[in-house]
Amino acid sequence: MKRVTNIFGRFSLRTRLIISSVLCILLPSVLTYIITNYLIKDEQVNRAVTQTEGTLQVLDQNITQYFDDLLYLSNYIQFDSQINSILKQNIKRNDNNVYTQDLYARDYLEISRNLEGVTNLLEPSYLTISLENGFNFVNYPNNEYNSTNLLNKTWFKEIRNLNDYGTHWVGVHPNYIEPEKEENPYLISIARLLKLTEMTDALILISINEREINSLFKQIDFDKEQELMLINAEGVILSANNETQILRKNKYLEEIKNKKDNFSIVHYHNKDYLLVSYPLSYADWTLVSMVPYESAIGKINMVTKNSLLFQIIFYTIFLIILIILVKNLTKPVTRLSFVMNEAENGNLKVRSGINGPGDVEKLGYSLDNMLDKIENMLEQIKKEENSKRKAELEMLQAQINPHFLFNILNSIRLKIFIDGDENIANLIQSLSLLLRMTINRNNEFIPLEKEIEVIEHYIKLMNFRGKYNFEIKKECELNTLVEEVPRFFLQPIIENSIIHGYKQKSGIIVISTWMEDGFLLIQVKDNGKGFHPEDLEILKRTLSTTMSTNKLEKNESSFTGIGITNVYQRMLLIYGEKFHLEIENQPLGGVIITFYIPRNKEESKNV
Repeated sequence: MKRVTNIFGRFSLRTRLIISSVLCILLPSVLTYIITNYLIKDEQVNRAVTQTEGTLQVLDQNITQYFDDLLYLSNYIQFDSQINSILKQNIKRNDNNVYTQDLYARDYLEISRNLEGVTNLLEPSYLTISLENGFNFVNYPNNEYNSTNLLNKTWFKEIRNLNDYGTHWVGVHPNYIEPEKEENPYLISIARLLKLTEMTDALILISINEREINSLFKQIDFDKEQELMLINAEGVILSANNETQILRKNKYLEEIKNKKDNFSIVHYHNKDYLLVSYPLSYADWTLVSMVPYESAIGKINMVTKNSLLFQIIFYTIFLIILIILVKNLTKPVTRLSFVMNEAENGNLKVRSGINGPGDVEKLGYSLDNMLDKIENMLEQIKKEENSKRKAELEMLQAQINPHFLFNILNSIRLKIFIDGDENIANLIQSLSLLLRMTINRNNEFIPLEKEIEVIEHYIKLMNFRGKYNFEIKKECELNTLVEEVPRFFLQPIIENSIIHGYKQKSGIIVISTWMEDGFLLIQVKDNGKGFHPEDLEILKRTLSTTMSTNKLEKNESSFTGIGITNVYQRMLLIYGEKFHLEIENQPLGGVIITFYIPRNKEESKNV
């Protein structure tokens, strides 16, 4: 649950409101639909079965009309005295060998005339009366089929076991009348044995076209996958809306005979079917309906589905309205979230611009006022820091050691007094330039070329004053010399190298400059003794904390009294966190100090 809450909490307020609203409406609707379907499922099945039974009952009534006609015709022949008398006379003449073709024709006409009134009122059917002596009466062309062959059928032997008035339901069989086989391939027949004498029987066979029954199936509005059929006691299909099934055996005969309810659910054609049976009024025949379970239930469930459809339509309309309302209601909150993220990322110029009497609107107005105040405070802090930095520089520049100037000037005086050398003019020029750099405070930044020139003059004066032999070597890319840098930031580094790195002896100091990845790199390298490892670690820790402690390092015997820590602090104040300084010992002695100065001067001034 906690995990779900955490995942849900990652979404925006708008998204959470929409998801919550959708779930609160959708879940009850879905659960109601599922529970309703479950509770009324049995009722739906019973209704489908009842509907199918009603259909089969109608079929039973229609089929019964056909079989009533067949039975009526067979009973009429059975009990008609004239027909019985004609047939008995025919047998007697045959026994006495007085049977002639004329007499045969007369008997045939007498029977036809006697049946004419009955057959005209009944559905079209095939009638056959066959005697064992070879006499046959048919109502179809006799030359198409020798009806005497019927006496050789196996079911004729079964008829002999029936009582005098029993009827044998032959069922379906191929049409024995050749011209009609293509149009009506199957017949459904009943048979009866007519006792004429103790030794002689007559066979009565009455048939109708199977398609007469089939047409009744097709008149019913059934599902395209529904199968309607008429089967006998052995499960043989006598008639069906799917004619390819005729004479096949229904494999669900056991379900039909042993059903506890008036229906069964069977697996047929890879899906579940609802099987409903209804016993026919005649014989031991049964009407069977097989319809896909989903289709049967679907028809009954149409009202429920329509109700669900309307719910979905109304739900969709409501959801669209809800999303629009939630979007409008949460728009100020979304705007506030955006403004706060921007402010967190350092963009203090962004404003929500939200106004109004509501709680969220008041919050937006307060946020804008707060950002205004923060921006004004930052501007004020920047101004104060710039003023502080300039004042500090002026203070540091004002700290020129008067003893240093005195010693230099005294040395120049003695040199002039003793030698009168031309080099004195160069020394005086270097001193004047150096003094001008310290006194001129109008411009804080100068080209790098000018800064290196100041260092060269400084080295000349140091060599003269202390009888040193220090040399400056320049390895500068031309495009770096025009870059502007803070005035007097290299002098303390050079002074530190001379005083501490060489123990005031001679040496070479190399200044290298180049551009790399948006930075101006200035490297000062000497070949002195370098730092002791422990002292180097202490210096690095001091540099890492110099901005928080704001501690100034001063060297009373130096030209300015400004140490490495103060240079680092000054550069941080100018360039901010983008500036960094690296100090390392060389493997063969000496120190390498590398300045990484951002090239964006305007951005540096605002840091």
